[in-house]
Amino acid sequence: METRVQYVLVGLFVILLGGAGIAISLWLAFGDVTEHYRTYRVYMDESVTGLYVDAPVRYRGVEVGKVKRIELDPADPQRVILTLAIREGVPIHQDTYAELRAQGLTGIASIELAGGSPESPLLEPSYVNPEPVIRAGPSLFKRLDDAVSELIANLNRASKDLDRLLSPDNRQRISASLAHIEQITARLARDSEALSAGIRDAGRFFHRAAEVTEEVPALIADVRRSARSVQSMAVTFQAAGETLRVQSRAGGEALQSLQHALEPKLDTALETLTRLAENLDRLVRRLDENPSLLLRGEQLPPGPGE
Repeated sequence: METRVQYVLVGLFVILLGGAGIAISLWLAFGDVTEHYRTYRVYMDESVTGLYVDAPVRYRGVEVGKVKRIELDPADPQRVILTLAIREGVPIHQDTYAELRAQGLTGIASIELAGGSPESPLLEPSYVNPEPVIRAGPSLFKRLDDAVSELIANLNRASKDLDRLLSPDNRQRISASLAHIEQITARLARDSEALSAGIRDAGRFFHRAAEVTEEVPALIADVRRSARSVQSMAVTFQAAGETLRVQSRAGGEALQSLQHALEPKLDTALETLTRLAENLDRLVRRLDENPSLLLRGEQLPPGPGE
């Protein structure tokens, strides 16, 4: 009798222990059923190698959910649809994005959420769209792959350009250009003394031009004074002629003879002085308008056919 009771107790203990084990297993497996989750979708355009169902979903390193389902897009097999279960209360904004994040060297991947500024509206489910779509961002491997591909493409283009540049025809042209440059350099070396002399002459010319430019105002003033003096002399000669005419009319034959002898000479001298005064006056006006005439002179009019 006692042996039967012991067997019953042992059996009850085993049953209770087994039930407790099953309950613990169920709690560990489905202990989070009391938590409420929201479902979101992510469309990935890259490989999701290393990602598995129940892989963690993290928001800035904090685990906020799990990957619920992984499947190919029936409309586009190049795209993978990820269904994420994220705890309610986690702020998923319209500018939040998801990217694939590998865990070190193991190759195990998870989903990392980033972005989501407070000013952006929340990404809420609706009757039409019960599973809002979180936009996908390129993973680190995707960015590296794109950068390496672009680098290789650039290297290929540079290699082709270099091949075209170093083609036989271009090599011949480059050699000819180098030969011409060498000839020009040798010629410049031979003519260096003449070039130096020309540069020195040009320096002296510009120095003299500067000096002449400084003297131009004084020269114009001298010419203007000379013009006034000539005009004054012309007036004096004209007055002397009038005086001689008056005296000859009042005097005798001797004064009239002297008048007839001197009057043509006075008229000629007066005409010469008048023309000289006019020329000096014109010269002063032209120098006032263009002082560079003292340096360059007056340009000759073009000849026939020029």
